[in-house]
Amino acid sequence: MTDGEAASGGTPITGAVAVSNGIGRLGHSRWLLGLGVGSALVLAPWAAAPLRRLSSPFALLVVLPPLTLALEAMGWRELAASRLSAIGRPLRRLVATYVIWLATSAVLTLDVAAVAAASVGISVGRSAEERRWQLGGAILGANVGSLLFPFSNLTNLVLVASSGMGLATYVAFAAAPQVAAALVVGLLLVARARGSLTELPVPAAGADLRPAAAARPSMGSAGLLAGAAALMGAAGAIWLGLIGGDMAVPFAVSAGLVAGPAVAAGRIPVRALLRAAPLAGLGIVAGAAIAAGPIRQLAGLMPHPAAGVAGLALAVAVGGGLAAAVNNLPAALFGAAWLAGGPVGPMIAFLVGTNIGAIATPHGSVATMLVRGVGARRGVELSMGSYLGSAWRYAAAGALAAIAALAVSLTVAGR
Repeated sequence: MTDGEAASGGTPITGAVAVSNGIGRLGHSRWLLGLGVGSALVLAPWAAAPLRRLSSPFALLVVLPPLTLALEAMGWRELAASRLSAIGRPLRRLVATYVIWLATSAVLTLDVAAVAAASVGISVGRSAEERRWQLGGAILGANVGSLLFPFSNLTNLVLVASSGMGLATYVAFAAAPQVAAALVVGLLLVARARGSLTELPVPAAGADLRPAAAARPSMGSAGLLAGAAALMGAAGAIWLGLIGGDMAVPFAVSAGLVAGPAVAAGRIPVRALLRAAPLAGLGIVAGAAIAAGPIRQLAGLMPHPAAGVAGLALAVAVGGGLAAAVNNLPAALFGAAWLAGGPVGPMIAFLVGTNIGAIATPHGSVATMLVRGVGARRGVELSMGSYLGSAWRYAAAGALAAIAALAVSLTVAGR
């Protein structure tokens, strides 16, 4: 027996068995940990129930970052970045990513879009200048695309829950403002980015821009199943919205089904989930819940907006002003108390303010805070001065376009 064998307390065979048992115990513990994480995410909506009206926003802030991290761990970020990087010109890449973030925000909520867009956008950018524009496009796409469905933005959930409005009614009046804002903000983004991005080097004509075969990420069955679970969560949220259910539940289930196995397989360490928790957003929701009484009292002092153009203007100004000054979640709680029982037009206008007007300041939307946080961690900074100097243009242009489209749609509908 060698000294090494004596030190280990046995023969090479018994040592190998001990190592194998240790690995087995580690794998067993990891699977139990994954089961615990998955179960906790699934139960998040019920655990948040004491927050009442804000329970769905709180639950979504808990479950969406793990869902996003798990999708990244399954290879979706690399796959998206690989495909988008194959677009030759930087301005076209920016337009393509902006459109994708709009759609992602509408279907998988703006917070999923924010984290995914920031990470993918930075990976797509080929220069420091393009990465900054991609980060700005992530902020715009995530926020501007969040008006279409009640679950697209946490603020939508708060107001729709307070009004009892059905999903079909909401979408019928939110669709036109959503399309108008997305189009106008996109055109403004292209107009302002054109000078900066067209100055970047452009590949020669005919160059093969596709990644080398060895570098192209391949999506395994686990990744495909994870993507399917995320889309099923969105579909389930739409279905529950149609019947008046809690739209946070399907996202929580899909997060548990995706993030739990990712932890069990060792793809995501639990500490990464803890670091990804949006503490600022959770604090804002908790603070809004604590201050619900004073917020309702303040809302009671405000005159209710009428259904005409003046009422739309008042609602968007109050919603956007509160969101830009404080944050859009406390603003939504104010709007829920202020607009309860009122006409649908001012409610949608208020959400135009909290969703699009909130872009004006870096703290106006939790999604903006998430994007800037991802950028800072990856070395792409959007300074306070540069942000404030440019963001107001997009907020103003998008809000004006959305309100004009809303006014037209209300007129056509006779409301």
